[in-house]
Amino acid sequence: MNRLCLATAVSVLLASASLADPVFPPGSRIGLEPPRGMTPGGTGFTDRARGAMLVVTELSVQSHARVLQDFAPERMQAGGMELIGRETIALPGGDGLLVVARQTENGVPLRKWALLTRTEDMTAIVIATLPEAAREAYPDAVLRAALGSVTVRAKLPLDELLAVLPYRLGDLAGFRLLRATPDGTAVLTFGPNDTTLPGEQPYFMVAPRTVEPPPAAERERFAQRVLMSFVNRPNLRVVSSEPVRIGGAPGHEMVTEGRDPQTGDELMTVQWLRFDGGVVQMLGVARKDRWTETLRRMRALRDGFARR
Repeated sequence: MNRLCLATAVSVLLASASLADPVFPPGSRIGLEPPRGMTPGGTGFTDRARGAMLVVTELSVQSHARVLQDFAPERMQAGGMELIGRETIALPGGDGLLVVARQTENGVPLRKWALLTRTEDMTAIVIATLPEAAREAYPDAVLRAALGSVTVRAKLPLDELLAVLPYRLGDLAGFRLLRATPDGTAVLTFGPNDTTLPGEQPYFMVAPRTVEPPPAAERERFAQRVLMSFVNRPNLRVVSSEPVRIGGAPGHEMVTEGRDPQTGDELMTVQWLRFDGGVVQMLGVARKDRWTETLRRMRALRDGFARR
């Protein structure tokens, strides 16, 4: 009987330990112990029935200072948030900034929790958004425990990242894949550092957009709107804008130039939109003095895109 009780106790302890292991969304280096009721989905964890979600985001380590400014109390208040709490907490891999706020969106009162931390090579952000109506299911103590469990694992191998994407990239043309998500967002860089700052290294992104393809006559204006919603640079000048074919599908190419508002670097940007039952945005940015060679590589990357 004693042996049976001991075996039972050991099995319970092992099961509890396994439940305490962090869960990593597909392709993500950021993991945590999600609250009961949330399951992995998209770029984080969701409870669709209650409208609750935890979203994980990976950025370059150089982005930490900028994101920290976004979480400043005055910035949050200007964005319509009521700051409830702000503190530094201990995480498995170091310290993190925990911010809690309230906000009303479309008439729905929400609680928002944000956890910001960084490693030697990455900035990690986890944002929880929950309707106040879900507070009983997700009390503050539960959310605090989940965010306090955030951990960052080592870099994922290329094959694992590529397998997450719902399409193939046949030729990376020297670019390195930094991040990939099941929704199809791929972030790549060209150079030795894990950065998405184009003033330091060329940057490329592939992202399917959940919008209806516009009629042919409206594609140029549509391309301008998509680009301006993503690129925020003053005095942006359009160098060229024309219809193209991308992998046999209709598309649109737009090339612009402008200065980085922070560094003053002259930057060139190319955007390709591919229309084939949906819209896929491909966007590349690099310094002007590296543009000719970088554009050749970006075209090869673009042409390697293929639906699975």
